[in-house]
Amino acid sequence: MALFNFLKSNLFFKDKVVLTNFSLSLVLWFFSFAWLYFKIEPQVEPVALRYTVYFGIDLIGPWWYVYLIPLIGLIILTINFTGAYLIYLNTKILAHLIILTTAVIQVLLVILSILIHLLNR
Repeated sequence: MALFNFLKSNLFFKDKVVLTNFSLSLVLWFFSFAWLYFKIEPQVEPVALRYTVYFGIDLIGPWWYVYLIPLIGLIILTINFTGAYLIYLNTKILAHLIILTTAVIQVLLVILSILIHLLNR
């Protein structure tokens, strides 16, 4: 119960900008993970991980390497949310900027997940 009282009394968790962007980041992270989970099947042959205009597919790897994308998203989400929490009382606008950047990064990772699926169809 002490944890819930702490969350209720903390200004960081009452800020609508923080809650909105953090919730959006979590939903986007979950979508990225779920998209790859349901679209990329475990397989013996390697999957394409990167495509360039000049060389075509230039990076391949095991099927489970695609899960590094949501893992990187979760690490970025955790580090940025913790950093924003620590600096919130000193510089509120910087904390908002960090949380907003996290949401933008999650959008880009969702796009990357969809493109990797389309590359491996």
